[in-house]
Amino acid sequence: MGAMLSGRRFLVAGLSHLTVRVAEALTRQHADVVVIGDPERDVASRDVTSRLPEGVRLVPAGRDRDETLLGAGLEGATGFLAVGEDDLDNLRYAGDAHALAPDVPVVLRTFQPDLADHLATSLNIRRAYSVAALAAPAFVAASFAEQVVTTLRLGDEEIPLCVLDVGERSPIAGCTLDEVKAATDCAVIAVRSAGSWAPASAAVTGIEAGDGVLIGGRHGDVLGLAARNDPSAGASPPARGRRRRQGRDRTLTASLLPVSAAIFAVVFIITALVNRMVFDLDATDAINVAVTTALGGSGPATSYEWVQALNILSVVAGTILLWVLLSHITALVLAERFESRMTRRASRMRDHVVVVGLGKIGYRVVQSLDELGIPTVAIEHAPNSRFVDAVATHTPVLSGDGQLAENLERCAIDRARCIIACTNDDLANLASCLEARNLNPGIRTVTRVFDEQLASRLGQAFQVDVALSSATIAASAFVGAATDVLATRSIELDDLDLLAFRFSPAHTLDPGDLDAWRREGLRVLAVQHRDGEVLPPSAALDMVLQPGDEAIVVGPAELIRRVADQDAASDEARA
Repeated sequence: MGAMLSGRRFLVAGLSHLTVRVAEALTRQHADVVVIGDPERDVASRDVTSRLPEGVRLVPAGRDRDETLLGAGLEGATGFLAVGEDDLDNLRYAGDAHALAPDVPVVLRTFQPDLADHLATSLNIRRAYSVAALAAPAFVAASFAEQVVTTLRLGDEEIPLCVLDVGERSPIAGCTLDEVKAATDCAVIAVRSAGSWAPASAAVTGIEAGDGVLIGGRHGDVLGLAARNDPSAGASPPARGRRRRQGRDRTLTASLLPVSAAIFAVVFIITALVNRMVFDLDATDAINVAVTTALGGSGPATSYEWVQALNILSVVAGTILLWVLLSHITALVLAERFESRMTRRASRMRDHVVVVGLGKIGYRVVQSLDELGIPTVAIEHAPNSRFVDAVATHTPVLSGDGQLAENLERCAIDRARCIIACTNDDLANLASCLEARNLNPGIRTVTRVFDEQLASRLGQAFQVDVALSSATIAASAFVGAATDVLATRSIELDDLDLLAFRFSPAHTLDPGDLDAWRREGLRVLAVQHRDGEVLPPSAALDMVLQPGDEAIVVGPAELIRRVADQDAASDEARA
């Protein structure tokens, strides 16, 4: 594997934590990596630049993007990855790269990858991924003491693969593979028995307590099984009706207030000066007339139409300022009431999960927990987070710093079962976990980190159960898509090598074909007919797959390669 990419060149646009992980993975396979970015833009970019692997060439992002891309060696590159923090900037890079070198495949980072799929053909986008969507299942599973090893995507669904330890009270203990699929809509991919992993082929008859299993399927099905498999999880049934947030967003009025005040001040001063000159008033009387006019009173009679127009303008400016000021005060009052109501809701919760940070990762985690019916409280330091309104419809959202004991106590941390700290600050996340453990010694702690060496050295001191890097989790998806036309994903379980990828058959496959592969250990995790609904593994038992359909398949590496080669050969023969 190490020499496989020798001599191949990959361009990576954007400086982010993901850039570092992608560059590390590619250089380990002896690929030439060129990173396009501006390390002088901010401190975060300079920090990322210092972490790039040795041998990676950094090309400054110039004003002329076409010139920058060509100078970086876009033409003839094996792949182009746009993985910066700004989705729009990534899309611009993808468009420019396609215009200059339409044959170079593009891998795109975006928060909404299903939207980018519509541009896949026109921009030669091989895959579009959301780091938050790929990483969130791992954080959710970690709160149940389970492990998501990778997450794939089909349509608008994430397809996670999760390792479960089967205990005496596990819902799948004593079940056959078909019974697990029928009852949970999840497919068993591999089974660990007596300490050894084996593919879930015809030789595996059932699952017993003490075994480990690798399962896969649709996002909600897999994480739902993970939640039920954890005996300490007190999941409540999902809420049928969600309460809508009743408060106003104060961002608009807060931003309009200084603007309207400035406009009013200019109009007021001009009105006072004009009245003083036209009516020969002293300064005090001129100001009094201007105030009276602004509040809707009548000014001195005059035949000058331009003075009358100015006074009308003063009335309009005063009315607007008064409206904005009252709206701002109302928004502040409602925000205080909303915060108080959220605090009361949080104070009554127990056996819940506290999520610190409502960025992209935190939003995805909270949404997933809500879909599973897991009671959750979120705390966010930034008052204007774009995700607060969406999350607050179903989850108490408190404002404050999650490192402070007082704020964690407002989240009923003493009765919580888990804290997931997922802000962008490694040290703040570790500190939140430490403070949570001080307040609740039995709580499970999960933290987001970028510096994994820091986490390994300080994790025990900060009493962290699980430390996860979203960039590391997502990097394999981006690298797999850039290096392989099938975007295969490698999964290693001790001595068992598995491959997973999105499969689109070149010819019709009937249930007999799929069953033959299934007996050898291949598993279909999800199916989508054309652009329809993403169906679970149980739907594939009696299904016919036709060209244009797509499925997520996983199995022993040798079998998956054989299936891919056979399908490619069939496609060439038909052509």
